[in-house]
Amino acid sequence: MRNIWIIARREYLERVRSRSFVIMTFLIPALMFGVSVVPTMLANRGENGVKRMVVVAADRDTAEMIRSRIEQEQDQEKSPLSNTRQSRRKSSELPIHFTVEVSTNTAEAERTALTEKVRLKELDGFLWATPDAIAAKKLVFVTRDVSSFIENGVLAQTISDALRRHALKSKGLTDDDIESALQAVEVDAQSPLGKNAPNPQIMFLATLGMVMVMYMTVLLYGINVMRSILEEKTSRIMEVMLSTASARDMMAGKILGVGAVGLTQVGIWALAAGIFSAGTLAATAGMIKGVLSVKLLVFFSIYFLLGYVLYSTLCAAVGSMVNSEQEAQQMQFLVMMPMILSIVFIVNIFQHPSSPIALFGSMFPFTAPLVMFSRIAMQTPPWWEIAISIGIMVATIYGMVLLCGRIYRVGILMYGKKPNLPEIMKWIKYA
Repeated sequence: MRNIWIIARREYLERVRSRSFVIMTFLIPALMFGVSVVPTMLANRGENGVKRMVVVAADRDTAEMIRSRIEQEQDQEKSPLSNTRQSRRKSSELPIHFTVEVSTNTAEAERTALTEKVRLKELDGFLWATPDAIAAKKLVFVTRDVSSFIENGVLAQTISDALRRHALKSKGLTDDDIESALQAVEVDAQSPLGKNAPNPQIMFLATLGMVMVMYMTVLLYGINVMRSILEEKTSRIMEVMLSTASARDMMAGKILGVGAVGLTQVGIWALAAGIFSAGTLAATAGMIKGVLSVKLLVFFSIYFLLGYVLYSTLCAAVGSMVNSEQEAQQMQFLVMMPMILSIVFIVNIFQHPSSPIALFGSMFPFTAPLVMFSRIAMQTPPWWEIAISIGIMVATIYGMVLLCGRIYRVGILMYGKKPNLPEIMKWIKYA
């Protein structure tokens, strides 16, 4: 145990003091912030500008209805008094800010003139709502921002709503009758747990974030174990270390040391997230209530440690077998394939946590860390399934430690060509 502790301590201090650790510790949160927050900030900044558009229709009442609906939606977005559920939904989806002018000149020359104004940036766009276009239910909106599909899609919904209201009003319905007829019906999915159930959207995002942290950390530090062994093997430092420690002590020390580095980095991220959100904790307490429960954090730690030990053991065996970085990259893809497949199917598992593929993935030890944790977070399975999953992982880790330990014991002293499967079987047999 003394040798294991010394090797683990050396691996930990060497990596924590390295520049790559400091860079990755700050870079990954910065990237997550950039991906999640910066696009929203840029989008909000772009929304501050006002665009000018023209609605062209043969009937002034039709054009006025379209203009009034566009302006009304924008007023609802800006108004703090729009507190109905439907108003909140629309304001969250309406990124457009237009000043709307009305024209009843539907001559082709007018369309050509407006098109030229749009081309010369004198006008941001115009809507061609002639009777034929309305009858065909296909209006043309000429704009330079054809790639703004979200903005244009919301504008199309607003125009469709305006035309429906105009058609109903022409049938003699009052404004109140039209508002009641067009009001959307919302279906609120509720858990049998009642008020104690967490918000499903918040739960999905929180679970996805924790799964990605587990995936990246296990992947990153498992590969670090492999590269550390390969580096010492190619520099012949391994031969000197074997004079004072056994191969098993060296493998265990590397796995524990690098694993401690991973836990340190995750702890720093968690502490930083807590400090960053402290100022808004009171405002978001209702949203995160019941999401980051003690149970979820405990199972995250359990499956993170089990997954890390399992994959680090495999990576240690791979690092001892190969002789170059290129060979290691070829082998590490095969080792990490189950984790990659877990990420591929993770959204389906979130939606159907009791499906056969989710059940199989939670029992298969190489996919269980991500799959079973996702099931526990979204819809906790029976306790016996969790116990069987953990038991299978522990048994697999024990078997992999014995198997990979034999490969490691021989592989760290083997140089030259890349070993094939029969040679690896001989290592396992005679080690």
